[in-house]
Amino acid sequence: MAQRSKKLSVRQPNGDDVDLIAIVHDEKAKLLTLLFHRTSPDAADPAYRKVIEDRISLRQTTKERDEEQAVSAHLVIDTRSFEAGAYNAALEEMPGLSLSVVKQIIAGALTDYKYAYEDKKGNEQETYSTFKALGQKSENLTDALKKKGSINYLTLTRTKIPDAPDSEGIAEPTLERLRYKIVGDPTSKGWREGLAKFVTKVREQEWDDVSLDLSLDDDRHRTVKLEREAEAAEIMFVRAEQVVVSRDLTPCTMEVVPELVEAAQKLMAKG
Repeated sequence: MAQRSKKLSVRQPNGDDVDLIAIVHDEKAKLLTLLFHRTSPDAADPAYRKVIEDRISLRQTTKERDEEQAVSAHLVIDTRSFEAGAYNAALEEMPGLSLSVVKQIIAGALTDYKYAYEDKKGNEQETYSTFKALGQKSENLTDALKKKGSINYLTLTRTKIPDAPDSEGIAEPTLERLRYKIVGDPTSKGWREGLAKFVTKVREQEWDDVSLDLSLDDDRHRTVKLEREAEAAEIMFVRAEQVVVSRDLTPCTMEVVPELVEAAQKLMAKG
């Protein structure tokens, strides 16, 4: 199990936690697998309904004290670089887990592993590795919308709320979320330019996250978070591929699932 620390855990704006739980290195297969959990401490207890003919039964589940609803996801990395310092990777899709969160956890852990190098003047210096997610950009927003896709909402989220009413010590704000309805034609150049200007403006007002809620042509939904370094360019994202495994899997696991690792390996082999 990965050592739990602040650097291996990230608190989301909505109060959820994302933790790095386990790391498995398969030297023979040349694969490194990282297992993540997303927990929701404040999620409501789910209820399950069954309909038999004209009768309906309802079963309520109740979590125990200090329990949290949790789901897991695998990040599988091919340890053979395809160019200097670059490696193929596949991330299992999970609601609430974006590549930016994974990047933050991995980058935080890497700062602990410092090493020496010699600079251009021949002096020994100390540094550490950094992590940059390039992604295999298989889709852009314009093409997705042309394939009967649509943008449902634009959502802003921030944790620093400058204009929050003063509660006079009885409470404090933790999260502000603002949702916009889409108007106009998102496939047009003018709309995209307007989006870039809008994002720049809201960043100046300390909004932490800007995301688009998309409906795609394959009847799937995707929330695309606009990364800071890519906001001025065409919005790109990686479309998920569905894989089939031989057995039913639970929503959350404490151990790496070999079937998912094998499926990820096949996806990466396709290039």
